Amino acid sequence: MARDLEDHYDRVSSRVMVRVLEHPDRAALDYAAYDRNCVFHYPLRQALTARPGSLRLADLHFGGALVSASIVDRMAATPLTAAEQKRGLAWRPLLQRLGEWNYDASEKLLEAGARVSAEHWGNRQVVQPLQTIAAAFLHGDAMWVRVDFRPEVTWLPCTDSDGDKYPEIFARIDPRCCGKAMLKAIRTSYMGRELSVPEMEQAFYEIASDWYPSLMTVVLEAKDSRPWPTAATEPDIRALFAGRRFAAPLAVLRSKPYGTALYNVFLLHGSARRASGSAAPVAAAAADRPAAVDGEKADGSSVAEELARWGGGDWQVWVRRLEPFYRAVRQKLAARPEEWAGLIGREGFLFFRGDVEYLVSGELRGQEDGRDPFPAILDFAEQLRERHIGFLLVVIPSKAEVYPDKLVSEAPPGAQPYVAPYGRKLLGELLAAGVPCVDLLPTFIEHRYDPEGLLYMPQDTHWTPRGLELAASLIAERVRQSAWYKARKTPPIVYRTRTVVCKRTGDIRAMLTEREQVGYRPMTVTAHQVVDPDGKLYTDSRDSPFVVLGDSFTGVFHFEDCRHAGLSAHLACELGLGVDLIMAHGSGPRIRGRLARRGHQELARKRFVVWTVAARDLYHYWAPWACIKLP
Repeated sequence: MARDLEDHYDRVSSRVMVRVLEHPDRAALDYAAYDRNCVFHYPLRQALTARPGSLRLADLHFGGALVSASIVDRMAATPLTAAEQKRGLAWRPLLQRLGEWNYDASEKLLEAGARVSAEHWGNRQVVQPLQTIAAAFLHGDAMWVRVDFRPEVTWLPCTDSDGDKYPEIFARIDPRCCGKAMLKAIRTSYMGRELSVPEMEQAFYEIASDWYPSLMTVVLEAKDSRPWPTAATEPDIRALFAGRRFAAPLAVLRSKPYGTALYNVFLLHGSARRASGSAAPVAAAAADRPAAVDGEKADGSSVAEELARWGGGDWQVWVRRLEPFYRAVRQKLAARPEEWAGLIGREGFLFFRGDVEYLVSGELRGQEDGRDPFPAILDFAEQLRERHIGFLLVVIPSKAEVYPDKLVSEAPPGAQPYVAPYGRKLLGELLAAGVPCVDLLPTFIEHRYDPEGLLYMPQDTHWTPRGLELAASLIAERVRQSAWYKARKTPPIVYRTRTVVCKRTGDIRAMLTEREQVGYRPMTVTAHQVVDPDGKLYTDSRDSPFVVLGDSFTGVFHFEDCRHAGLSAHLACELGLGVDLIMAHGSGPRIRGRLARRGHQELARKRFVVWTVAARDLYHYWAPWACIKLP
């Protein structure tokens, strides 16, 4: 249950949605985030052609997904009580929850939703859905749904009864799609438990993580959102509020799906309940003494050997050798509408378009408009060296790089040659320039089909816990070689791990059409949470002299799903010290800015920085790779 705070909110044109959460269970929180949200109003590129002939409301059953006799175009005409109308369930997160609860029992419900969104009324040129089930409502042993139609769909016999510019209908969903056990599970586990403030903050983090690939959504840090808007907020957004500010929002989400910043602001009803949900950091080992610069410089011999082996010393020869593979990859990209960022691979594997485009990117150093990563990386390494702070760059391979055979059948046989030569070329140039790097790719390719399991999740862009832990061991091995680590006098913290199992639907699955999504079940993931000597789950420490910078690869399994089992937790376990993790979705190249904003005094206490960057961000990143001045 939530209500809009702003009377002028417009689902089609507003740039800010402010909602007050009045009933803080997960179902109500999801409904507040998803229902009639302006971030989901995407521009429709193609003009629509009206379907010839007349239609009745009873005709809008979408192949029997809805009970024809029940269809009405006003909520007041449904049997839903006033209380039931207020307890709406956002369709997309509801399906995800049910799939994790019991996929077999919920598959018919997924198929019903897919039948609704698949109808294009003869407009085959349109890729995105023209209507979707937006919300569900429980009424005794029945489930009713609201179907929202795009504003451009003007030929249907329904009205926009709620005035949000999206015409809608209400109907009972096919009763064969939802049994009593499902309805009971929804009422008890999804609607029946009130969340604490930290749990709500965690839920908004998970929502932002889910939205990031398509909507470029991040949760603003407390210092950047309390109060909100801040001086850093866009002037036109600040002007909308005419000086008004929200003292302590529960969460502020910033999205930029189509080039313009949009905000979602969530407030908790009753200010007395609002308190900081951030856990107190675990005390970390202080810096023992001023650090010596990490003296180890990898010489790039591995890259040189690869070039000699597969290109005879010539990068173009190496690239031409891969041309049959590249041709197949380009054909796969061309066959998939750009509006769908998820690509269907082989044997149950899904791939993110950005990962695949990186493979056929060409020379990375030739990118224009400040997209060449080399100057910014070199500048950052040199600034840290001047401050006597140790440094390691870690480029995280893309899933398509490690498993090209799961993308197209034309992949090179076995593990060689590597399929992104220009990524290897950039790494070699960075090493030659004196930038210390941890090269994960050779080890990842060597172990990609080990019996212990895959290194990347088939339905997700991110690594598995096994891939994450393998990366942590490689990074820790290099850190232990540094002068700073060898000189530390603080006794190591003895962490341990414990096994935990969770389910993850996969972020790429959500980038498919609803019809395609039906075939992909939630994945069962086994991770290892890190526990401190007192038996408490590991938490990062801003006081630590050891910093890890990164994007969602450092957040997965740490802030969501299994939790406390991410990269920073396993680096802490390997090295015996707390870690200061600075993380933001999609911000691998720009995460340096968050470190810089900490200020000179805090930076002076740092002794070692590990900067993780996803390989796909080396090509055509959404913003320039700017040099960022450290204080």
